[in-house]
Amino acid sequence: MKNILFIAYNQYADFEVAHTLFFLRKAGKTKVTTVTVDAKPVESLAGLITMPQSSLSDVGVENFDLVLISGGDGIHTVIEEEALSSLLQNAFANEIPIAAICASAALLGKAGLLKGKKFTCTANTFEQLNYVFEEAIYTGSNIEVDEHLITAKGTAFAEFTVAVGSLLKIWKDENHSNWALQFCKGNV
Repeated sequence: MKNILFIAYNQYADFEVAHTLFFLRKAGKTKVTTVTVDAKPVESLAGLITMPQSSLSDVGVENFDLVLISGGDGIHTVIEEEALSSLLQNAFANEIPIAAICASAALLGKAGLLKGKKFTCTANTFEQLNYVFEEAIYTGSNIEVDEHLITAKGTAFAEFTVAVGSLLKIWKDENHSNWALQFCKGNV
């Protein structure tokens, strides 16, 4: 069984990772552990109260097969958290994949993981948080996969789901991943 570390914070965009989490659990039979900076509950953009199992500093990232982070309006509340940057740097150093959608790409930039790497997020995030993307290569594409990093625009959640599933090898075959893409887009 693969273990997923989901990092939540106040005002995270729950819709951006909903399909990803669904398929990780349903098709991948993964275990998802949710953490927040301080182990306190947070509220998503949609008003869902998310109860974490732990704080960032209390988890060993080496016990996980993927770090998953949603974007959202509250990114500014966690971008300066050293424990978060440290966890992401540790995951990267241990070649644990990190999947960051939309504004959460800024967390990768802040941790110094995007230098010399292609990445994407919404143009608004890139413009507002430009200082954390120094030496990174912004493409503006829907999705980018560079080594163990996946970044995507918030509206590319379907492609993001398929890329995460492919990275973790949860799809039975190409038909399965294509079906998942069409499911996420509402075409099945």
